[in-house]
Amino acid sequence: MIDLPLRNAELIRESDELVAGAIRRVRSGWALHDGSGNVVLFDTDLRVRARFPIPDRFRNGRAYNWDIHPGGRWAAFSGTRHTTCVGRDGCVVWESDHPGLVNVDGDLIVVSVGFHPLRDELHVFPGTKADDASQEDAGYESACWVVSLPDLAVSKKESLHEDRWIMFPDGRHTGSSYFDGHNIDGWCDRPDGPYSTGSSRPVDVHPDGTMWLGEAFGYLWMNPFDKPADWDDEEEEDATDNDCYDEAFFLDRELVIAATDGPVTHELLAAETLQRVARVIYPLNGENWQWMAASGDGTWVTTSFAPGGDSARLRHWRLA
Repeated sequence: MIDLPLRNAELIRESDELVAGAIRRVRSGWALHDGSGNVVLFDTDLRVRARFPIPDRFRNGRAYNWDIHPGGRWAAFSGTRHTTCVGRDGCVVWESDHPGLVNVDGDLIVVSVGFHPLRDELHVFPGTKADDASQEDAGYESACWVVSLPDLAVSKKESLHEDRWIMFPDGRHTGSSYFDGHNIDGWCDRPDGPYSTGSSRPVDVHPDGTMWLGEAFGYLWMNPFDKPADWDDEEEEDATDNDCYDEAFFLDRELVIAATDGPVTHELLAAETLQRVARVIYPLNGENWQWMAASGDGTWVTTSFAPGGDSARLRHWRLA
C-alpha cells in the first residue's frame, strides 16, 4: 500500500434508516435500498422523502436496474425484457415488455433505465430486434424509449450501439458506453456542444462541466470536453497508474474521491492528473465499508457495517 498523507473525515449527519446496496445519486438527494424490500429516497439531510416497494417480478434474487424520480413521485425497475414504473403505493403507472439486449457473448443483459433529472420522463434502453439475433426478441443493437409520464406517450429511437447509459443529476450531461469483448468505448454528451469520446465508461462530470471521469477495468480516466485543435485521437487521456478502483466521483473542483477494492479504502486524487494525494481516515474503528457517492460540493456519503453487524447506515461526510 502506497504511503499517502492522511486526511480526516468529519461526520455531518447520519440517517435513522437502515440501508443496503449501492447509492444512487438523484438531483434532490440520494436513493438506495432499505432492508425490507423497498427503495428509498433521502433528501440532502438524510431524511426519508419517499419509499417504493419493489415489484414482485424483480424480487427473489433477480437482477434488475432501478431509479427513483428526483421529485419522489415514481420509481422504475427494469429487467432483461420488462420495465415497470410504480408510484409510492406500488401501483403500476406504466409498464411494458420490450426486446432483450445481448452482450458480445450473446447473453441477455439487464437493460438500463432512468428518470430525466429535470423533466417528467422515463428513459428505457432495450434491445432492437435483429434478424440474426441468437434470441427471438434480442439483438446486439439497442434502442431508447422515452416515456412522457404526464400522458404516458412513448417515443422510440432505434439502432444505437451502446450497452450502458447514465443520466447525470445536473440534467445537462448523459453518458454511454459499449464493450466489444476487448475494449470499452465511452461517450459523454452535453446539449450545448459536441460529445466527448474516451476509452472508459462515464461515471461523473466535473462540477464546471469541463471534463468527465471514466472507469474501465478498475482504472480511472479523465477526458476533456473541449479538446485542443491539435488533439491526437490516439493520445491517451490522463489515467491512474493502477487498476484497483471500484467507484469514483468528483469531490469538488480540485479532487476526486475514489474507493479501492479488497480491502476498501477511500483515496483522494488530483482531478487534473488523477495522481493520488491522500487517503481518507474515518472516526469509526472496525467499520466494513461498502458504497460511496459524491456530488461535487466537497461532501460525500457512504454506507458501512459496524463490526459484526448486518445492517448499514447512510452517513454524510466532509473533510475536516
